[in-house]
Amino acid sequence: MPNPTVSVLLRFTRLVVEADTQDEILQLLAEAAVEEVGADGAAVVRIVEDGTGEVVASRGVTRAVASWKGEADDIGPGLGEQLRAACGSRFKHALVLVMASGGGLYGALILFAKSAPVPDGGIELAQGLVDLAALALNKSARLAQLQRAYAALRALGQMAAGISHDLMNLLSPVSLYVQFVERSNTQSNPAGVAEGVAELRQGLRRCVETVDRLRTFSKQMPDASPRTEDLNHLAHEAVDLAKPRMASRGGRLNKIKEEFGSPPPVSVRSGEVVSALVNLIVNAIDAMPNGGTVTLRTRAARDGAEIDIEDDGPGMPKEVADRIFEPFFTTKGDAGTGLGLAMVVDCVQRHGGTLALATKPGHGTKFTLWIPAAS
Repeated sequence: MPNPTVSVLLRFTRLVVEADTQDEILQLLAEAAVEEVGADGAAVVRIVEDGTGEVVASRGVTRAVASWKGEADDIGPGLGEQLRAACGSRFKHALVLVMASGGGLYGALILFAKSAPVPDGGIELAQGLVDLAALALNKSARLAQLQRAYAALRALGQMAAGISHDLMNLLSPVSLYVQFVERSNTQSNPAGVAEGVAELRQGLRRCVETVDRLRTFSKQMPDASPRTEDLNHLAHEAVDLAKPRMASRGGRLNKIKEEFGSPPPVSVRSGEVVSALVNLIVNAIDAMPNGGTVTLRTRAARDGAEIDIEDDGPGMPKEVADRIFEPFFTTKGDAGTGLGLAMVVDCVQRHGGTLALATKPGHGTKFTLWIPAAS
């Protein structure tokens, strides 16, 4: 004849395996404590991430017990008496069984009895249930840790790909300015050499800042502190960095227009914002293979600074516009990574701003970037 204790443990094991969350596992434990062990009431305390404890599952206890919260250090025989007292005269006995596995403490099961204490056989079964629940929680915690590590690695890979995309946008003008300096030097044009060197220095500084973002992320160090900046100045710098892209298009792009208003100062990491604007301008240029105009407009709006990057190209169909911000979605085939706009969105969100899209086939595309004013 099968051992009833073993049968209960096997049945509980199957239920735990099928549970989707830790809360479901602990609710199953509270129910088994009453239905299988024979306790008159049960409460399951779980230790949460901040080190405190709280009752997350219960059967047959008062509301005061079901809503208990306290310190993890309180878990012990004293907690059982404290919760029994909170039930008034309903119970005469309380027993605390600690949930621990793999060196981790996950909580405790408190059994309540109205008259006689839970018999030894019941305690043995309850301890088996507690051990199984603790083992399941330990496996769940390790799985969550692995998932977080995987997510961090994937984020690092995405950031590396996005930064390589930014570097390509920034290094293209650097290469062209080198050629400009060489020609100016050959033609004995000191003013041209000085101008080219200044542009080179600025472009290289942005490249270094972009690489440094990856180094900072990989070391889990805090980003550089934001500084109060003029959005018009950052937009003009982005235009200077993106202009050589026009030359690479064989001169088919008509022009980039700057229609700057008076936006308030913003608190930003300038290198990130310039890279984001360069991304948007380059995308606009690439969207007009037969030529056109990119217009940048700045203004004060909604207690912040706003900038439009608008082109008069072919626009986007709805199925493209609906997915344009998705990571790895690209309309450029092998020439695109699908991370440019995802990086822009990430930058805007880190600065507490928003990015909006307005587009229609045959009517061009406009991105509107808003950043809150510096306080």
